[in-house]
Amino acid sequence: MNSWIITGGAGCGKSSVTELLAHHLLKNKDLVFSADRSAQELLDDPAIQEELLRSFGPSALTQQDGRRLADRGWLRAEVFSNPEKRRMLEQILHPGVLRALELMRESRFNAGANVFLAEVPLHYEIGGTVSADLIIVVAASPEVQKRRLMERRGLDESIIEQMLRAQWPIAAKVERADVVIWNDGDRNALEAQVLTLARQYWQA
Repeated sequence: MNSWIITGGAGCGKSSVTELLAHHLLKNKDLVFSADRSAQELLDDPAIQEELLRSFGPSALTQQDGRRLADRGWLRAEVFSNPEKRRMLEQILHPGVLRALELMRESRFNAGANVFLAEVPLHYEIGGTVSADLIIVVAASPEVQKRRLMERRGLDESIIEQMLRAQWPIAAKVERADVVIWNDGDRNALEAQVLTLARQYWQA
């Protein structure tokens, strides 16, 4: 079974590439591992919330409809403005995310899958600890990254700048990639690149 990691910078279109690859290679996007989705699920885990409470204090949690939830907006502002707090959050979430990834990879292998797709935005930032046969970096110019993050996620410029500074530069990721998909253009240009990659896989 081939293991492919899709990574890149914020606002570069990693999720779009992953969705397209899943469509062409798996026919089912639910068979793709998403590190972001796994992290969101962990934030709803009461045990993780207790760790957040101990590490960040009561402001890390909020109440909604009688349920205790992680305050994602507050945590985002805290960790992207403070490298030490960002490392604290990573130490809480990353072990669980990596365990979930390996469990899904094992499940796909046992099911006889030919390819395992995993979207891991911080693949290089966490030291490339996830083994893979192919690393796909989705890249875009900083201007496009910022515009997309503003338009699609409603983030203000100060938070975006902090997010981008917290990640490896796109150029550094591109240098280490097996495959680079450049996503400054429109959807058609992106689909053409992904289809070319998928066809190469089929022919391999």
